[in-house]
Amino acid sequence: MAWRNVLIALFGAWFVVSAWALNPMHSNAYLWTAVILGGLTLIGSVWALADKEPRTWRYWIEGLFGLYLGLTPFLYGFTGHPWALWVTMVVGALTIAGGLWQAMGHEESSSGTPKNKAA
Repeated sequence: MAWRNVLIALFGAWFVVSAWALNPMHSNAYLWTAVILGGLTLIGSVWALADKEPRTWRYWIEGLFGLYLGLTPFLYGFTGHPWALWVTMVVGALTIAGGLWQAMGHEESSSGTPKNKAA
């Protein structure tokens, strides 16, 4: 499980870096979206590494961040830049997949404690 959190943290870090590396339109909206959501993904993954209790809601949120970040080329109008389009969509899709994989690996009881732990 720890390696998946590290991988999702790397995806979050990439989105923070992509705010400058993949911003062909020089859009402030994309810049701040990538920095904030990428940063929150990074923080959530590092928090998951440090936290002894798996919190499923955190993984669902990371998946939603990945969905939004993967759609940013369409939302911010840089679909005409294939390299930025594909890198952003692929890393966004991998973030979604990682978040869902983590979320599906944990079931929580109504008290918030895990019922089972996935490797």
